[in-house]
Amino acid sequence: MADELLNQKPVGTREWYDFVGIMADGLPYMHTGGKEATDQLIQKCGLKEGTHLLDVGCGGGNTACRIAREFGSRVMGIDISDVMVEQARVRAGKEGVANLVEFRVADVYDLPFDGASFDVVLIESVLTPLSGNKVDALKEMHRVLKPGGVMGINETIFLEKTPADIMSVVNTHPAIYDPFTEKTLRTTLEKAGFKIREWKISEETEVPNAMKQMGCGGLIAFFVKSYPRILWKTLTDKRIREAGKIDDQVTKINKQYVRYALVIASKGR
Repeated sequence: MADELLNQKPVGTREWYDFVGIMADGLPYMHTGGKEATDQLIQKCGLKEGTHLLDVGCGGGNTACRIAREFGSRVMGIDISDVMVEQARVRAGKEGVANLVEFRVADVYDLPFDGASFDVVLIESVLTPLSGNKVDALKEMHRVLKPGGVMGINETIFLEKTPADIMSVVNTHPAIYDPFTEKTLRTTLEKAGFKIREWKISEETEVPNAMKQMGCGGLIAFFVKSYPRILWKTLTDKRIREAGKIDDQVTKINKQYVRYALVIASKGR
C-alpha cells in the first residue's frame, strides 16, 4: 500500500521536509494545531527539571529548546531531515540550552537508544507522514519509554465524513500516508501497547498563522532570509511546485474535514 501511495506523490517525504525546513526558523509551529496545541500537550506531560524527553520529529527544535529552557528537562530531538536537525542545533546554541538538548538524524523504526531510556516521548504530527507500518514505529517508542512513562501525542485526524474525492487528493500529499480517523488512531496506539490516559479532539483546525507566530519584524526577517531560497526552489523544481499545489488544496479543507487529537498515553509497569 505504501509503495502505491509513494508512486502518487510528486516528491518523497524526506525531500518535502528538507524543503519545508527552510521555513522552520520563521514558522516554528508548522504542525497541526500550532502553538496552542503544543502548549496544551506539554502542560499534560508532567515535565520538570531532570525529565529525560525524546522529541520525535523535532523539526527546527523550537519545542525541544522551549522545554529545556522552561522546565530544565533534558531533551533528545530526532528528525529525518538533515536541514531541520542543523537548524535545531543552531537554535539551541542561540537560545543557550545546548547543554540540555541534543539533536540527531534518526529512523523512528530503529531508534538508536536503549530500552527504557526516556521518561516522556513527545510526537507531534509525525505519525501521519510515516510510510511504513505505524504500529511498528510506535512499538519502538514504547520500547525506549521507561515503565510508567508517558507519551504526548498531537496528531492529525480526518473526519469519517470526508468525501472520497478529497481523500484521493490528500493521499497525493508528500507527508500523508494512510491518514487517521479518530477510531484508527486509537486502535493503532492500543496495538502498539499504549494505554490511553487522556483523549481530546479539537473542535476545528486552524492553519498555523505566520503573522501571529512571527510578528511583523519576524515576518520581514523571514522574507529577507528564507523566502528567496523558497522561491528559487519552487521556480526551479517542477515537482516541488506540484507538491506545493497539493499542500494548498489540503490546507483549504482543514476547517471542514480535519481535526487534531491531543493524547496522553502511558507505558504500563
